[in-house]
Amino acid sequence: MVEQLKLTDRKIELIKKLFYLSKEDENNLLAAEPFITRNLDVIVEEFYAKQLTHSEVEIVIGDSETLSRLKNSMRGYIQEVFSGTYDQNYVTNRLRVGIVHKRIGVSPALYMSAVRLLWDILSDQFEKQYEEGLCSRNEADERQRSLTKLLMFDVQFVFETYTGALVAEVQKAKQELEDYARDLVETVAKQTKELQELFSQDGLTRLLNHRAFYERIRIELAGCARRKEPLTLVYFDLNDFKLLNDHYGHIVGDHMLEALGATILSSIRETDIACRYGGDEFCIIMPGATNGHAKDVCERLINGFVARNERHQISFSIGICQTGPDKPMSGDELVMAADARMYLAKAQAKLEPGFWLCDTQETLGKFGLFASGDDA
Repeated sequence: MVEQLKLTDRKIELIKKLFYLSKEDENNLLAAEPFITRNLDVIVEEFYAKQLTHSEVEIVIGDSETLSRLKNSMRGYIQEVFSGTYDQNYVTNRLRVGIVHKRIGVSPALYMSAVRLLWDILSDQFEKQYEEGLCSRNEADERQRSLTKLLMFDVQFVFETYTGALVAEVQKAKQELEDYARDLVETVAKQTKELQELFSQDGLTRLLNHRAFYERIRIELAGCARRKEPLTLVYFDLNDFKLLNDHYGHIVGDHMLEALGATILSSIRETDIACRYGGDEFCIIMPGATNGHAKDVCERLINGFVARNERHQISFSIGICQTGPDKPMSGDELVMAADARMYLAKAQAKLEPGFWLCDTQETLGKFGLFASGDDA
């Protein structure tokens, strides 16, 4: 995004002038830093306590782990606000905030209400500084004015990622910053790839990992709830995979898992999310899908897998669970239900080897003979 905007140090300074953000404002905010830092935890807790009174915010935040991460990010942001340094690194962080907010579906109204709330809380802190004799009335008012300028400066960068109205400017400055853009794109791409692989991707199968699975299922469940659509989870593992590893070695097992990852990606819809849940267990999140859609995907997956693995006779045990929109389930409940059904299918596979699927607590089907059944 920095590359697209051509944000050189000189351009950042020009934008500061548009907002009348001066060196004096930087010094005003820096002077308030010691007091703000001492009260940082109080500020962050107050901010999220008030934010969570809104149901839309609760849906976006979701779970306690996400909330903890957001609190840490807010602490970092507030410290940046009062650092007195608003350079290219500072601007890059603001653009990342915009990209993340847009990606997870935070509306401009929700974002602006959060900015307004933060402004109120920090303004109260300036009043406390004045009341405790740590600054004069004029100094408190100046700090508040400087904060207003900086927050507006931040907001316009965040909203650039929402509007996308930057193409003409990028084209105009392309020749001037071509060398700079090439180096920056390469650096950003490398860092982005490393972060994605570290935090969200399973290195062997190239599917999303266990941690990313829970982040995505929370987001997709919230999205389906807003759209009043169903969501189906496919949960499966390989039968007797340990025996394969023990007999042929882990290299053969790894090759099979790699092939399975590729087969899953070629079998699912564009809107589906494939994950390696752990070991030889896999999940497919299917937003907007019913049990019937899930069975179609399972059939394509099984056909593709069999074609790729003719040498080793390995089958799946599959559990399918559909939720919403009338009786929605949480992510944990959905996983538990699909996992339980997978184990019912696995028990049947021990009696009669093959690909078995269970999509309700009482309905079992063998590959090619899937029985119907829908959840509420």
